[in-house]
Amino acid sequence: MNVPTRAHELIMVMGVQRSGTNVLFDSLATDRTLSAFPEDIDSAFYSNFRLRPLSELAALIERAPGRILLKPISETGTRSLVELAQEYRSYPLHFVWIYRDPVNVFDSMRRERWLAADEIDQPVHMRGWCKRNEYALQSQQQCPEQIAIVRYEDLCFDPALFRQLTRWLGLDCNSYFRKDSARGRKHVAVVAQRNIDASTGATLAALDAARTFRPRRVLLLKRRIVTYLSERLRTTATASNAGRTDPDLQVLKPAERARPPSSVPGLHFWLNFAAICHSNGLLTTDVVECGPYRMVAAAPDNGPYGLLNLVHRGTLYYPHSKTEERRRGARGTLCFGAGHDWNFFFDNNGFTVFALFRPNIPCYPPYNQKGSTLLRVGARTNAAPAFFLAWDGVANSSRARVISCPQQGGAPQTRAISTQPQSHRPQEWALITLQRTEGSNGQFSIWANGIPGDSINFADSFPSHSGEGYVLELGGFTGEPAELFYGRVAEIIIFKGALGGDDRSAITRYLTERHQL
Repeated sequence: MNVPTRAHELIMVMGVQRSGTNVLFDSLATDRTLSAFPEDIDSAFYSNFRLRPLSELAALIERAPGRILLKPISETGTRSLVELAQEYRSYPLHFVWIYRDPVNVFDSMRRERWLAADEIDQPVHMRGWCKRNEYALQSQQQCPEQIAIVRYEDLCFDPALFRQLTRWLGLDCNSYFRKDSARGRKHVAVVAQRNIDASTGATLAALDAARTFRPRRVLLLKRRIVTYLSERLRTTATASNAGRTDPDLQVLKPAERARPPSSVPGLHFWLNFAAICHSNGLLTTDVVECGPYRMVAAAPDNGPYGLLNLVHRGTLYYPHSKTEERRRGARGTLCFGAGHDWNFFFDNNGFTVFALFRPNIPCYPPYNQKGSTLLRVGARTNAAPAFFLAWDGVANSSRARVISCPQQGGAPQTRAISTQPQSHRPQEWALITLQRTEGSNGQFSIWANGIPGDSINFADSFPSHSGEGYVLELGGFTGEPAELFYGRVAEIIIFKGALGGDDRSAITRYLTERHQL
């Protein structure tokens, strides 16, 4: 391949996932002279989070203005930095490798549902962490001027380090690093921490010794004093609480045993993406739900991707990097159940819905999206009646609404409920449950992770509808392109009729145990 003699400089942010690569990339991207391209499942630079072949990227690199910032962190899952540098040897290239306390890394993976709680100290994960971080040490030994090694905790602790890094790169950036929560060290079991430390300690010590930039000594001394005092206070508080019994623990009754949706009467629709998505990539075949009717949605243009996420199980993924394509072209939604009965959403016979999803909308310019519609039940047009389940990015909550037309063709009426504010934050999984009981004055209620939100009664009696032409549209509503859904979905379960408390608890427990929520 012929590479022009005056090639663009490439800066690659590298590191193990959950080590601070996102905040480092976002901070460096504030330099206005850079063209920044974060990792993606499918974009001009990436395919399945890996860099496309250089033969495809060469023209893009030459057309991009200024230096190019990339974050191909998945590359070190299959090859070293030395091998990556060899492929890009014709371009000026700098690596910034960021690493983090592995206990906090694995705990963050657990909270992202990438690892099960009992897998956090498995040898295979620790070997992978060591191997990938040792690639940075290898690169530094062979080409020290090409790589900067930085520690996440240092960048959070001493702002001067980020300025040193940007001077080394010749950039003018703003730091988004904030105080390190170190949640893993606070919450991971002591035995698991010891196992992780024993397996990763040598590599971590080598990385600390090889750091390109180090915190100021006076700040290190201050941190040690504060850490010592905090440990003393925590030890004293633990000792004073020893022997106390929480009275609430004595009155807890056994939880309802988990049952799969298929064992609960009234199941109408069950979209279980773990049974559909077995690898990362664009969904190119029809999607079949697992309920009694096996409803089918045709694979759409600009459609969703499969993504292994929840403890390595398949999920449906709408990346916000596809916002422009979906707003201008095909919406990419999945439409189920044409010709099936959806009238129970509107005829006062009641329904129950479970939705496990993780929103991640494009809240940045030029889109500035403030909410998204996960699913809608109704006609393909804007006509009422319609049911919506959506996410509110202002209140960080989920909301549901039913739009109905009263008799004599009056104006549409809307009944809306929401989970509590901050109950469903962006990029966090939440199990949303909502239910409408039977009757013209039925109760419409919603929960987030078992915590009740709004509950209202329908005071009006709405007429029955034929339900012909109704569909369940997942991923947004075609008629509202500015409210399309972006994020991940694990399961959608719909029952005809309101479930009793025991059945609802059994399904909740099934989802909680299956996805280790």
